[in-house]
Amino acid sequence: MAGYAFRTFDERKKIENLWEAGTSAKDIATELNISASALYTELRRGQDGTRLPDQRRRYNADLAQLRVQQSLERRGRKAMKGESEHDQL
Repeated sequence: MAGYAFRTFDERKKIENLWEAGTSAKDIATELNISASALYTELRRGQDGTRLPDQRRRYNADLAQLRVQQSLERRGRKAMKGESEHDQL
């Protein structure tokens, strides 16, 4: 997974502020030095189901951060019934 990097919470807040200010996705991606595809993935991750006054979907940095943390917690081998965490090692 060369070239993959997690967005920091500060980057997510910057995306949120720029998005709410009406900045285009392409301009935000350029400013953050990430691909447009990576930005659209991030915008989708942080959608909270509401819309901005210009009818674009709202991006919520806190929600995006929560979803990433939940995703990280789900990774890895799942314990089988009756197996403790120590038995997995």
